[in-house]
Amino acid sequence: MLNKYISEVYDNNPFWFAEEVQQAHHISRVSKVLDNKTYLNGRHKILEKEDMQYKEKELKTAKTILQTAKSIIKFHNSYIMGKRISIIGSDDMIKHYNNVFRHGNFNLTNYKIVDFLNCYGDCYEYVYYLNGKITSKLIESDCGYPIYNDEGDYIGFIEHWTDAISNISYYYIYSETKVDKYTNEGGNYILEESKINLTGLPIHYINGENKENENFGRSILEDIRPILDRLEYLINKMDDAITVLSLNPLAYTTGQRIEGTVSADAIGYVINLDDGEFKYAVANLDSASIKLLYDALIQQLQMVASVPSIAFGQTNFSNVSEVSLRLIFSNLDNHARQLEVYLRNGFNDRFEKIEVLLNKKGIKFSDDDYLDIQFNYNRPVDSSEILEQLSKQYSDGAISKRTYIEKSPLTDNVDVELDRIAEEGRTVNTGE
Repeated sequence: MLNKYISEVYDNNPFWFAEEVQQAHHISRVSKVLDNKTYLNGRHKILEKEDMQYKEKELKTAKTILQTAKSIIKFHNSYIMGKRISIIGSDDMIKHYNNVFRHGNFNLTNYKIVDFLNCYGDCYEYVYYLNGKITSKLIESDCGYPIYNDEGDYIGFIEHWTDAISNISYYYIYSETKVDKYTNEGGNYILEESKINLTGLPIHYINGENKENENFGRSILEDIRPILDRLEYLINKMDDAITVLSLNPLAYTTGQRIEGTVSADAIGYVINLDDGEFKYAVANLDSASIKLLYDALIQQLQMVASVPSIAFGQTNFSNVSEVSLRLIFSNLDNHARQLEVYLRNGFNDRFEKIEVLLNKKGIKFSDDDYLDIQFNYNRPVDSSEILEQLSKQYSDGAISKRTYIEKSPLTDNVDVELDRIAEEGRTVNTGE
């Protein structure tokens, strides 16, 4: 299908990839990614605020930035991927895939995928062999150019960037069967390398937030940045108002004229006037209205960011039941479940690609073998209440010992715990 796309759109131009990455929809998406990167690195709109002249001198206006967006993203990342996901399914497949995940460092990759999705909306993962082991690499969101045809089919992928020092552009063109590497070193496009592709196109992860184009994601920063920009403006405006109107107001006299000056940093000077008055032009700030606006913005930020108020220090609670905790985190749960749906779709693609590579090593599975993912949300839990329910179900014969260990908040690795129980001399039937 990629060859058909090249033929119809680029008339079989051998260097079609250079034109593809310049398509308007690619440039628009990449520019948003770069803008979000700049924002997360601390370059905010408030820094463009102009200074002013005050008392015949330049006054550096307040330009305090709020890095709240980074904290919100870290909160989301940790909530859904702070605890490692569990692989469930057939015992033989679990054994081999856990081994692949451990040696390929996939648990770290999983966290980075969620971080990319929350920051930029899209993430790309390529699964491959490296030094005899199965691993994967993540392609930066601003370097990835997935290609979809008019029917919405994913038919090709370009990884492209330009070196900032040498100004040489690099292009990796992924098709279902090979990966070609081109550069423009010397002013001409050169095919430097071509390799067999065993795992097909890179996996394209999305977060489901883009309602205009379901093939691509949308960063949560696009929803929370306008609110944070307004909060930064309000806080810095208040800072300037306090500095100018309360801490350093204009002094004026009526009647007698005063010769000379007094240091602005001095406190406690006494001025004796024979005639007239000495006063400061102090403005009364409407603190009630300011607080009303601030609280409204914070409330909207909590709702849009799907973060509970406790994360902003707005609520104090103790001795909260498991049901109450679920209610407090319900909005965050809804956001995490939506992301989980799209992550699961990408992880299933990853499982298929890993199976292809395992088959190349002579490891094959039957049609009855299966795998699935269990997400372990990093929510505060009432461990005693959960353990009590698990213990009762196990005593009633409603769950197996493996399920008991999987669901327990006190254990992370089911297979390790079962092996330890076996070593201690207890009989464990993992097929219970």
